[in-house]
Amino acid sequence: MPRQTDPFIIKEWGGNISDRNVQGWSWRLFEGTSLGEPGVGSLRQVISQRAPLILILVLGLALVLLASRVIWLQGWQGNYWRGVAEGNRIRIETVNASRGLIVDRQGKILAHNVASFRLVAVPAELPQDEIKREEFLTSVLADVPTELLLQDNITQLSQPSYLPLIIASSLPHELALKLMTLVGEGTGLRVEPAAERRYDGGEAIAHVIGYVGPVSPEEYKAEAGVYKLTDTKGKVGLEASYETVLRGQPGVRQVEVDASGLERKIFATKPAVAGAKLKLTIDSSLQQVAYESLKRAVVANAGKGGSVVVLNPNDGSVLALVSYPSFDLNVFTIERSSEIINQLLTDDSHPLFNRSLGGEYPSGSTIKPVVAAAALQERVITPSTTFMSTGGVYAGQQFFADWKAGGHGLTNVYKAIAESVNTFFYLIGGGSDKITGLGITRLSNYFKKFGLGKITGINLLGEQSGFVPTPLWKQEVMQDRWYRGDTYNVSIGQGNLLVTPLQMAVAYSALVTDGQLVRPYLVDDIILPDDQVKQESKLLYGNVGLSAQTLAVVKQGMRQTVTVGSARSLSSLPISVAGKTGTAQTGLNTKPHAWFAGYAPADKPEIVLVTMIEYGGEGSQAAVPIAREIFSWFAQDSERLGLDKK
Repeated sequence: MPRQTDPFIIKEWGGNISDRNVQGWSWRLFEGTSLGEPGVGSLRQVISQRAPLILILVLGLALVLLASRVIWLQGWQGNYWRGVAEGNRIRIETVNASRGLIVDRQGKILAHNVASFRLVAVPAELPQDEIKREEFLTSVLADVPTELLLQDNITQLSQPSYLPLIIASSLPHELALKLMTLVGEGTGLRVEPAAERRYDGGEAIAHVIGYVGPVSPEEYKAEAGVYKLTDTKGKVGLEASYETVLRGQPGVRQVEVDASGLERKIFATKPAVAGAKLKLTIDSSLQQVAYESLKRAVVANAGKGGSVVVLNPNDGSVLALVSYPSFDLNVFTIERSSEIINQLLTDDSHPLFNRSLGGEYPSGSTIKPVVAAAALQERVITPSTTFMSTGGVYAGQQFFADWKAGGHGLTNVYKAIAESVNTFFYLIGGGSDKITGLGITRLSNYFKKFGLGKITGINLLGEQSGFVPTPLWKQEVMQDRWYRGDTYNVSIGQGNLLVTPLQMAVAYSALVTDGQLVRPYLVDDIILPDDQVKQESKLLYGNVGLSAQTLAVVKQGMRQTVTVGSARSLSSLPISVAGKTGTAQTGLNTKPHAWFAGYAPADKPEIVLVTMIEYGGEGSQAAVPIAREIFSWFAQDSERLGLDKK
């Protein structure tokens, strides 16, 4: 049997491959090439040349890619990744500034800071499993009183955010120590020291000072970069108006931390700058006297609320600004009580409402000195002009009555102011078929000259502008023309005329000085941390343009209000005072608002006083007793005010 040849045997020493026994293989494939018939050596050469070349190309490409990546990371993005690396070991911490004090004109502290503790959460560091998170929070917060919890922030803990949230504040020292044993690094909760705001002025000054509260998510977004969610800011009152001054400038600490987040080294610090101190124009003693007197009068006359404003007419400084009912500021801060806050928010008497600058009321007869001044200045009347008051006047078929049945008899401007004779003011305001009055256009122009119908510009939020009606307004809003009877109503402080107690104080300041219109202000000095004093600007809005004779006549009429008129109970005071009572009708089934506006001393005014009781009844009976108590205090303690006298 012939020997079979192995077709895969490779002959050594250059022998040819036996292709005749390999199907599909032929050396003729190499014909026409320089390779010739391949032998073992030529095949080895082909293999040995290609494999290393491919390997080198692959490795070279890998090295090029690696080098490019290194250059990209260390060069182009070097600063970014260096910052990330540093961030893993360096923590930037904000150092809160101490909030500035608020003191009265005598230096008595009204708002200051006290040491406290708060519980802060970082939502993303809490257990992400909902059940475990709830169990953990329940165990930690079990002993924390409900009123100390910030429920709105607690509801946000399910969001994977790294922004810290305060979930409990004003923690007592013992409770804070207990919580420290339950929380710490890695738990998502921490107890940290904090400064809480305490208010020492009581309910009397609540509407002036205002209060601070946690920054809301809306405030955080609106003022991006200014606040953290763990900050507090002024919400109302001077705390809000002077937020940037009181807050100060936060500092920064750059610290090194280890893998557990514990501080190891301080790299750099930028100290915080404390907030400035506000020195107010308010006198706390006078404020308290005014508040207590107003409170008694409101209760005694079954009123709904009331206001007292005391101004220095010579420069606009506010000596007292009272609104009743009021509230304890500390329930919003150091003594937080959600129950009391809810009661305040739902109380029908609106204790959070600042009636002195936000309440808009018909002025009643307190507007009559302004109307008299306009008529004298426009020569509608002279000091000797008289009208007969027989109980009222007609405008068409409508009768407009005097408050006194049968009238007041023959009346000049002095008597008209002193006895509040409606007929006199109907005629000088709206005229009659035989008498030319001011008319609504001139009346409204003078009201605006005295600052009515616009805000006074006091440095508090929430001021309202009141309202001065015009024929155009009535036509546009009520689709009706203006009648003489409308002017009659406005001339005695009724109809659609609305004022705030603060506006009336500014208007009377113009009457009792040389006609200057002042801007009321509450902050006298801003005292910086380095003890530099920055005085608030004392602005005058100009002059209402009344002659000396006009002013003298009106002031004499207001003096007679006290000596022989509707405020005779003030005549026995140890100082001379002058003023005007007012009784503003509010409807058929409700009591009128009780007003008094006046000043002292009558010959050289140092204070202007306006008081009003909502639904308090007659001004002479309900409002004048308040004025008597305040003027009595002033007679004894006026020197402590240190007023600028002109």
